Order: sequence, then C-alpha cells, then structure tokens
Amino acid sequence: MNTILKSLNLVSEVLTSSDFKSDEVYSDVILKLYTPLADCKNKSCAVFFVENNICTLKSAYNNKKQIKSYKINFEVFQNLIKSKKLSLRFETEKDELLYSNTIVIRLAIRGSVFGFILVSAENEFDSVKVMQLEAIASLISYKIKDYELNEVFKLQLRAMQDAVIEREDAYSVIKRQHKKLVELDKTKTLFLANISHELRTPLNAIIGFSQALDSQIFGELNEKQAEYINDIQISSLHLLGMINEILDISKLEAHAMKFSPAQINAHQAIQEVVSILEPLYKNKNIEVSFISEFDGQIYADYQKFQQILYNLLSNAIKFTDKKGKIQIKSSAKDKNYFLSVSDNGIGIDKKYHNKIFKKFVHLNNDHIKNQNSTGLGLTITKELVKLHNGKITLISELNKGTTFNMEFKNIIL
Repeated sequence: MNTILKSLNLVSEVLTSSDFKSDEVYSDVILKLYTPLADCKNKSCAVFFVENNICTLKSAYNNKKQIKSYKINFEVFQNLIKSKKLSLRFETEKDELLYSNTIVIRLAIRGSVFGFILVSAENEFDSVKVMQLEAIASLISYKIKDYELNEVFKLQLRAMQDAVIEREDAYSVIKRQHKKLVELDKTKTLFLANISHELRTPLNAIIGFSQALDSQIFGELNEKQAEYINDIQISSLHLLGMINEILDISKLEAHAMKFSPAQINAHQAIQEVVSILEPLYKNKNIEVSFISEFDGQIYADYQKFQQILYNLLSNAIKFTDKKGKIQIKSSAKDKNYFLSVSDNGIGIDKKYHNKIFKKFVHLNNDHIKNQNSTGLGLTITKELVKLHNGKITLISELNKGTTFNMEFKNIIL
C-alpha cells in the first residue's frame, strides 16, 4: 500500500509542478527522477537528446555533483530503439557517472524518440521502481515539449522585435500595417493559448493516470476496463498529435526548426514508418504496398523525412475506406529522388486543390467532418519537403482517390 501511495503522489507531483525554468529545465527533470531513488545511497542521473545518431548531454548529476561532459555508448540507445521497450536494464562498471546497476528510459512523443534518461545506482532496480521511472519519464517527455513550445513563443517575439529595429527606415509602412499585424498575431496567440490551456494541461493528467492504470501496478483490470483504458490512451495520443502539429508550425514560422541532414537509407526509413502505422491500416483491412525502385543512400534529415511520409500515409489511411488500397512508390533519376503516396479513398474535390496546403483548411466533405484535425498536417509536410530542396504536388479526383507526388532535387549520394 505504501508503494502505491508513493507512486500516486509522485505522478501527481509531476503533473501539478510549475513549468520548468529555462535555465534549470533538465536539472528539474533529474530532481523528479531522484524521487523514486530516495532509498539509494549512491545514485546518478543524466538526460541525453539524440538526433542523427548523435547523443547530446543536456544535464548529468552524480548524487549532488554536476557532471559537465560525458560520452555514452550509442549502441545502448540503438538497442533500446530496436527493442521498442520503454526501458532497458543492464549491469555496468563504475565510472564518473555509472554505478553497478543502470537503466535507460526513452523520452518519446507518439512513439518518436527524441532522447533518453539514464539512471544508475548501486542498488538493484526492482519492477516497481522501473514502472515508477517509466511513468515519470513519459510525463517528463510532455513537460519538455511544453518547455519547447514556450521557447518557440519567445523566439517569435524576438524575431518580431528584430524586424521592427531593422526596418526603422520604413517606419511609415510599418505604422500602416501595425494594427493589422497586431490583430493577426492576437488571433494566433489566442488560438495557441486556448489549445495549450484547454488540451495540454488536462491531457497530461489523462495520459499519466491512464498509463499508470494500464501498467496494473494498482491492481488487475478486467477486459472491459482494459478496453476503455486503451481507448483513453489512443484518444489522448491523438490530441497530443494535434498539439505537436501546432508546435511544429510555430517552429517553422519562427525559423527555429532544426534541419540536420545526413546520409540515410531511404528504403529503411520508409519501411519503419509503414511498420509504425501497421495497427491503423490493419484495423481497417487496408492493403499497403511499397514499390521501391531505388535502394541507395540519400542526403536528408532522417526524422523529418519520416515525418513527411508519416503525415501523408496517416492521411491516406484516415480517408480510405475499409479494404481499400494504398501504394508507396520510390524511384530515382540522376541525382533526384522521387516519392509518391497513392490511395483509392474518398479523393479531394478540384476546387480545393489550390487550398489543401494552406493552414487550417478543412474540406467540405461529410466523411472529413467526422475526422478531428488541426488542418496543419499538409502545411507542415509541404514545408518539410521544401527544407529538403523538394516540391510536392497533388493529383486527386473525388471518390476515386488521391496521389501526392514529391521530387527531391540533388539528394542522391
């Protein structure tokens, strides 16, 4: 009973804690993770971010001593990603950071891993501690995203201030447009604030407690309860996806979106996305085929390349009826790479073809009205394609299907 109460108090503490301070965000993360380790005399914790197979240390402490730099074996993280587990435990040799028992827990949003938390101690981690750490790490993932969103707002404000300073010689023009810009910015700010307040805050509580119930650390669930908990998690993750779309569009508009191209295998990246979305298209008995006419290397940002396909394939699944068909095709010519996603779904009326990539566009279709969406997915997709020196075009006919064609120039290695 004491363990259950401690777990509930710990989850509640993270959910109700104030927003992270910009200069202490990762130290705050470590302090929260130290809570389940109160009975460990010696313990350490570190937060790493991962992008393009590079680990970046954000913060690390051994007991109360801060560690400025530390190199970790990246194979550990690769093994965690491949296993698709929330965490991995293993024995380690003592050094500046590690003790004899170590656990690595993924930081992820909607299955997309952006970092890891490493916790080490002399004590052995029992199953209850592991579940506590996994639950807290999951909540911290959302807290970090909240922090990133706030940082984007600051960047947007700074960009506006810089623009005013640089255009002092065009003061008369700025004065005429100032009122209009303020009104547009106020509308956008109110919209984002409403999303953040009305969705993000209660969503953290819903996801956190549903995951705690799903782990069954407070007792077994019957079949109907487990079904309801699963429905709650799916709906909550869908809402989280909407919030992440708003975060992405804010980063793009503030020119704060990081672009880190590297040599990647396009075929492998596509197969991973198809595997991630398999539960969705299998649930509708949709046949998804991948025709690859190119299996070489391209120069692209691995995460953002996958997000392009993830957005298009998700839409295709969403707007294709049961037992429908979706085809992904890749090819290359000279140094250019071509990728297309086709479906035989409901299609898009021609009058919307010139509007489909604009923000907040919702089509006038009875089937689409039943689908919750921010109207930002295709806008983000187009911008991510442009980051890769590419363009995206649309071919669609109502009730016959849709094809999105992409051409990426000079990315073949």
